[in-house]
Amino acid sequence: MNANETLIKVENVQKYYNGGAIKALDGINTEIKKGEVVVVIGPSGSGKSTFLRCLNLLEIPTGGSIYFEDVDITDAKTNINTHRQRMGMVFQHFNLFPHMTILKNMIIAPMKLQKKSQAEATVLAMELLKRVGLEDRANAYPSQLSGGQKQRIAIVRALCMQPEVMLFDEPTSALDPEMVGEVLEVMKQLANENMTMVVVTHEMGFAKEVGSRVMFMADGKQVEEGTPHEIFTSPKSERLQNFLAKVL
Repeated sequence: MNANETLIKVENVQKYYNGGAIKALDGINTEIKKGEVVVVIGPSGSGKSTFLRCLNLLEIPTGGSIYFEDVDITDAKTNINTHRQRMGMVFQHFNLFPHMTILKNMIIAPMKLQKKSQAEATVLAMELLKRVGLEDRANAYPSQLSGGQKQRIAIVRALCMQPEVMLFDEPTSALDPEMVGEVLEVMKQLANENMTMVVVTHEMGFAKEVGSRVMFMADGKQVEEGTPHEIFTSPKSERLQNFLAKVL
């Protein structure tokens, strides 16, 4: 793929609940290009996490289409599991298996889904653990780690599948303030290596510094999108101006 090629294309995606009474997503259109870091911001309940979860069909859209590498993943005939393997997802609450060591947490998916040998999966897992400074915790269990360490593990666990894109759903919101930096640092490294990322976050500093594009959502709609400079220094809509006045 060329650097400016579209990796994900979202066309008029809607997600309605209660027979359309609640419009969690109300016609979202956007394209995510390879190597882009798209940061999604907005008030609570604006549809940010729903949008992210629709990208790998953890939420099934009520209408519209999502294309991943030119394949319509919303088409019932598409094997979504094949595509999910190429989309890493990091949640707010780590979702590590508590009864497995950190290393086992990391190698289980590559071995099961990609049929890698244990040796091959372990080499990659240890390289990634080293990268986030946690290789000495390979045989520890999740309960023995801090929140920041667990979230760094969750990120490198997703990277073990060598995904094309990483989706982050408020990855720092469950962390103590002093642990936020260590997780954002790993995400910055990924951005510097041209990993395609879609990040739902309340961290405006990260959005300004690392985002190549910022999308502002409110009431299930994308109200405005642009470069961090455009969004933070010259917001056009009153809704975005009010939001930034509260969070900056």
